[in-house]
Amino acid sequence: MSTAPKFKVSTGTLLVLAFGLFIVIGWFIYRPFIPPAWLHSFASDIALRAFVDPSAPLPDDVDVREVTPRGAVASPYICAAKAISIPWDRMVVVGANEDPRDRDVLKNATWPDQSLESVSQTMSRDERYQVIVLLKDNAVVDVQMFYTFWGDLSGIARVEGFTPAEAVFTSESKDRLYVVKQADGAPPDACR
Repeated sequence: MSTAPKFKVSTGTLLVLAFGLFIVIGWFIYRPFIPPAWLHSFASDIALRAFVDPSAPLPDDVDVREVTPRGAVASPYICAAKAISIPWDRMVVVGANEDPRDRDVLKNATWPDQSLESVSQTMSRDERYQVIVLLKDNAVVDVQMFYTFWGDLSGIARVEGFTPAEAVFTSESKDRLYVVKQADGAPPDACR
């Protein structure tokens, strides 16, 4: 008479399975908080193309923004149309301590996922929040928070927003913060 072999699980196997389950669950919980590639690209352009403050103190070991090598790019212009890879026809930036509900262009847009109200509530919770809203045919295609410690976008928080042709910016490193402004007087071929 033969007996079926008993399946026996050791403590080590349970530990490995629990660790794997922890990683999978953690990934799904964390995934919504990972900024999209276009935001990484836009923020990288801001950092890479920033004019250096000549009176800035020597860099700290911890603040890598100040030790980024400069001169590696041919143009000082940040072209949002190049940096942002998803299709859009209007970029609206709402600065810190502003209310997105005050923008007619955002009030009149179609909000598929997040509502204008929820974005406003999120921004009101922390004065470091700024928001970038991308529109296509008057519909919101993406909404992302851009924190003030990444850079100050108040210089491009224009009420009507920017078309891709108008969205040409410059940045400057001031007091250990990137300050972004519209590129007044940029040559017509700045983004080619």
